[in-house]
Amino acid sequence: MDEAEKKKALKRLLILTGAEMILIAFFVWLMDPFYQYHAPFFGMDAVLNDRDNQMPGTIRNFAYDSVLAGSSLAENFDSAFLDGTYGCSTLKVVRASGSVADLLYYLEMAQEERELRNVFWCLDIASVCAPTEVTLYGEDIPRYLHTDTILDDLPYLYNKEVLMEKIPVMLASAHEGINTGGQAYNWARNKQFGAQWAMRAYDRGSVTLQEPPVQRAYDHEAWLIASNVALLKEEVTSHPRTRYRFLIPPLSLLWWDCAYVNGELEMRIYALDQAVSALLTCENAEVYYFQNEESIVCNLDYYMDMVHYSPDINQYMLERMAAGENRVDEENWGQAVAGLRELTAYISEEAVYGYYGGD
Repeated sequence: MDEAEKKKALKRLLILTGAEMILIAFFVWLMDPFYQYHAPFFGMDAVLNDRDNQMPGTIRNFAYDSVLAGSSLAENFDSAFLDGTYGCSTLKVVRASGSVADLLYYLEMAQEERELRNVFWCLDIASVCAPTEVTLYGEDIPRYLHTDTILDDLPYLYNKEVLMEKIPVMLASAHEGINTGGQAYNWARNKQFGAQWAMRAYDRGSVTLQEPPVQRAYDHEAWLIASNVALLKEEVTSHPRTRYRFLIPPLSLLWWDCAYVNGELEMRIYALDQAVSALLTCENAEVYYFQNEESIVCNLDYYMDMVHYSPDINQYMLERMAAGENRVDEENWGQAVAGLRELTAYISEEAVYGYYGGD
């Protein structure tokens, strides 16, 4: 092969390689499993099963006027029920063990895109005690997902996992109707709920108490709680045209007894009281409270671990909220806190032993 033919062969190779690279990038852009660039084409249902990778893109590119926010405790809510009940279009904005700071980061992204009509927020107590730094990107969650420019998207457009795993799973899930519509990010499929599964998360049977545990000081947590409560209140008051509906979910007797044994019970009740008391002073906020539902909290058949309940409980909360039930206000909140103290005392003195036995 002479020199001229070598140059032609190299040119053909470069052209072919360039065309392949363009086709790969175009295919990833077209299918876009993270929804970085657009909502689904061809009438395909959005498959939402990869919350950390899909969240920024869906906030930027989907059509919605309301948001359902929360941690994994919120993922099994049926957002289609909210759409039908409140006449809105709801996007799930969730984060595993979602702190107040992380969820507010997403909410502010959404508020920048449009003025939200409603925010439905499943506010679990642990988030009120969490650090106030945003932790949404790092080694496993690349920064490019959170930027508007395409210039830093090469790790997405040329990614073997995206091409060979994410896109096929998206297509299969769309065909099967998994994690589509109101069931975005729903994780309950193939999970097992019941006392035998929940109890694996907490070895209460090995705990021997000679006297009630001392509730430790929580000066540091009190600072974090105050900071998170301030962030929550600022969010609500800064968007007076948005209606905020907070749901306080029911955490199981195991979670509360664990807090008691570890000397954290008073801190957790304090966190809840501080958050709800502050939210109740906001004219555009409503709070729906489910933690004192003894028939749920003390029945481990509803749980798969100390905190995660079945989708039946998610639906129950939505239906009660829609009916105006379980709502607390400044007048009855003090009574609700007193009821929580009675319930947690009953849990640690009696109810927990119904599952673990006792003297």
